[in-house]
Amino acid sequence: MTEPTTRLTRANTCILVDSTADMPESLAADPNVRMIPLLVRFGDEIYKDWIDITPPVFYSKLRAAKELPTTSLPSVGEFTDTYRRLKETWPYIFSIHLSSKISGTFDSATVAAEAFEDVTVVDSEICSLGVSLLVERMLLKLEQGVDYAALTEYVEWFKRTRGMLFLLDTLEYIAKGGRIGRAASLAGSLLSIKPILTFTDGLVTPFKKARGEKKALQLIVDTFLEDTKPGSPVIATIGHGDDIEKAEELRRLIEATDREVDMRFIGYVGSVIGTYGGPGSRVLYYIQE
Repeated sequence: MTEPTTRLTRANTCILVDSTADMPESLAADPNVRMIPLLVRFGDEIYKDWIDITPPVFYSKLRAAKELPTTSLPSVGEFTDTYRRLKETWPYIFSIHLSSKISGTFDSATVAAEAFEDVTVVDSEICSLGVSLLVERMLLKLEQGVDYAALTEYVEWFKRTRGMLFLLDTLEYIAKGGRIGRAASLAGSLLSIKPILTFTDGLVTPFKKARGEKKALQLIVDTFLEDTKPGSPVIATIGHGDDIEKAEELRRLIEATDREVDMRFIGYVGSVIGTYGGPGSRVLYYIQE
């Protein structure tokens, strides 16, 4: 177990994420960050998420698919091999993964980590670019140098404090995945219902819904304002389901408020999360430090 006073820096610490972090290129290229992929299967075709299949190709296949693709997590053996390779270079590893309430990835990583010293496995209780935002904040602290206890405390604070709002463009894909009934999907489509989801205790939960996209976007802006306050920067990121124009529209609305918004990156919601969110979805993560 890592001592609380152990000094962590870029020289001795690596951060491992799974592919559902949907990292932007700048973060994926960081020398202190590594990624382990989940698998995406369309029929007999199997792809490593973000390696063998890019989001534009994925969403094109998703739109044409009669059935949703399936996904599978990295095995304990794959995590073990990854940790072993990383430990050849890095004394300390933070292994950060999507919510354990929606995937077994965290559990797989936890079992593998038992064979190694100084590997800290984190259940982010979120997914997608929210994880990327957490990783970026951690890298800034490693740049300055930080005690292990202080870094783990920050991670827990981030998990408690972050805001997250996920706007679905259509109920079609979440219905195909069995998360709602077909009748509810049809009724929602006929009424132009736009559901907004969030994470509560690691679970994806309904937050609010609006009739029409304009009202849904206003709900997101209103909630963003309720959760934040003027006077200090709000660090944010936006993910999108293959629709950059919709992501930019949300960015403009958020940046038009009286908050000092520091938009760190805008990027794709990748294959695994996009399977249920579908094309046109948008997710906003934000934190006020």
